[in-house]
Amino acid sequence: MTDTASRKRHTIPSLRPHARLLAVAALLTLPLTACGGDAGMASGGPRGTYRLDSPYGNFLAARHARQTNDTTAAADYYMRALREDPGSALLNQGAFVALIADGRVAEAVALAPALRELNPGEYLPRMTQASAMMLMRDYDGVLRLVSDGPNNGIHAAFNPLLAAFAHAGKGEVDQAVASLQKLERHPLLGGVQAHLRPLLLDMLNQAEPTEAAYRDVIEGRERPGTRLVDGYARFLERNGRMAEARRLLDQQLAINPDNPVLLHGLRRLDTKRTVPVEPLVSNAVEGLAEALFASASAFGRSDGGELAELHLQLALFLRPDLDDARMLLGDIYETRERWEQALAMYGRISPASAYAESAQLRQAWCINELGRGEDAIRMLRRMANAAPTSPRAILTLADLHRQMERWTESAREYSEGLERIKQIEPRHWAIYFGRGVAYERSKQWDKAEADMLKALELQPDNPLVLNYLGYSWVDMNRHIERATKMIERAVALRPNDGAIVDSLGWALYRQGRYEEAVVQLERAVELKGGDPVITDHLGDAYWKVGRREEARFQWRRALGLKPEQDLAIQVQRKIEQGLDPVATK
Repeated sequence: MTDTASRKRHTIPSLRPHARLLAVAALLTLPLTACGGDAGMASGGPRGTYRLDSPYGNFLAARHARQTNDTTAAADYYMRALREDPGSALLNQGAFVALIADGRVAEAVALAPALRELNPGEYLPRMTQASAMMLMRDYDGVLRLVSDGPNNGIHAAFNPLLAAFAHAGKGEVDQAVASLQKLERHPLLGGVQAHLRPLLLDMLNQAEPTEAAYRDVIEGRERPGTRLVDGYARFLERNGRMAEARRLLDQQLAINPDNPVLLHGLRRLDTKRTVPVEPLVSNAVEGLAEALFASASAFGRSDGGELAELHLQLALFLRPDLDDARMLLGDIYETRERWEQALAMYGRISPASAYAESAQLRQAWCINELGRGEDAIRMLRRMANAAPTSPRAILTLADLHRQMERWTESAREYSEGLERIKQIEPRHWAIYFGRGVAYERSKQWDKAEADMLKALELQPDNPLVLNYLGYSWVDMNRHIERATKMIERAVALRPNDGAIVDSLGWALYRQGRYEEAVVQLERAVELKGGDPVITDHLGDAYWKVGRREEARFQWRRALGLKPEQDLAIQVQRKIEQGLDPVATK
């Protein structure tokens, strides 16, 4: 069943944990350094191996390091270049951005005044300067910064946030609330304003408005923000309303099961406390950190995560214990395959944090991506043994073994994970699906089929399960009519998924409906042209309708796409002999 195995692997969902980002249009693209020419650097390589022949070489090395996401080297080289030419706007800007990206915000603060003189309209130096002022409790200085302008573009969005928390720091309740209110209808930061309003009121000890604001953003919403739910639970707990706090957390866990922050809140309620629980935001500095974190969540990855990354570093400069920001920043690093930085960021999560287990799971995955798979396996096994009732580590281990194509171990660990789950719910479909894949790849089809059917029972309209099971049946010439209907449903759900469209084409091919198969397979190749199996299928369909030269052309393309060995042998035979002498797949 080589064809089936190679064809379907990419349709398997990963079970590893992921932070969630809200992807929206970015407010701006940050000006990064750029230049023409390539003189000045003798050679380049990994961090610390550049040989520099001139000060200009430092700039080129910095630029190269920044492009390869080596923020530490980029900042170091920019600073060396800047010492040679301190008046350069280009070097000041490059050093400034690289320092913040590397988390060295205190060093960047020293460059902010010069950058503002060079270009008063620059947003990031102004926000960094304001953050430093907030950290020093210089609230009047922040308000002067706001009043001096500019007040257009991105400044118009963030001036109200700066003013709100500067006024809050001074205890000026009405001015703080009025400043934040200016963002209520902002196209991007309106959601940030709604998030911050109850936290600001809570910080200012406005009990009744705080509760009304929390209710406004939580009640009636299918998935309100976890931090707001946690903030409201803390508010209720501080006011002695423990039963209401517990009910709130239980209700939200029913919507968002296994959420670590909500579970942490329940554990907090079960712990005897000698001092009241702190509000989510206790002071103006923490408030601005929260604003930067919330805006980073809103920016998401729309500009590649650049602005979000810089905002998160500023948030951590203001509030180093903001583990939510560390998790989001680690996720951005993973997206860019900056595994070492992600690993280091997750390693800074407090062991007492709600995210402690999640951070360890993410660390294990990063370790694996760095080529240390056995270390990751040992780490996950230790975690699974240390928490014998939690399924998360063992399921991540199962997923990791599946990625390594260790199918027997993967199936065993999925089974162990299922044993740790007290009540199977629709959301657990992916576990049965993952184990079904492991069984199928280890040639235990009866078990695989049972798991696929269970996954389909839990998620009847899941296109991945419909496609995988349907394709498997088609490939084995079983239940062809039912399988075709399942794949047709999967195509309706995901019409632009080349792999699923290919499954439909292959189902039609198996039924001898070659002309119809060609139509679907041509579209599949358009959608996913780099897949050797889809290309091979199109070649087969062309052959059956008499388009022999086009068939051989597609088979040659398939061979050039580096298929798995068994498929490559089949394709080579078809190129040499045609389709008919080759045994049917």
